[in-house]
Amino acid sequence: MNELPIPPDAEDANVAIEIARGWIVDDRLQCSILPTIWKDTPEVWGILLADLLSHVCDALASETDMTRDQLHRIITKKLIDEIGEPTDKHSGDFIDE
Repeated sequence: MNELPIPPDAEDANVAIEIARGWIVDDRLQCSILPTIWKDTPEVWGILLADLLSHVCDALASETDMTRDQLHRIITKKLIDEIGEPTDKHSGDFIDE
């Protein structure tokens, strides 16, 4: 298994809460999430997803010949398409530790 590093600020913070992990397992996404972190303000998940998109675009722009704006358009279009017509059925269970 290939785990990504923990951000340095999280190592030293007084409070750091992991809210999501994701893996590609046999070509399928599997994830662990803490969906209730913003149970009273679920719209914050939209902010998180937008921030994640921004970070992905910045990182890919530095590693490819595409600009941040090109990447943002490509990814956003696919995101909207996938929300409207998912390419696969989503499933999963809640697992308590």
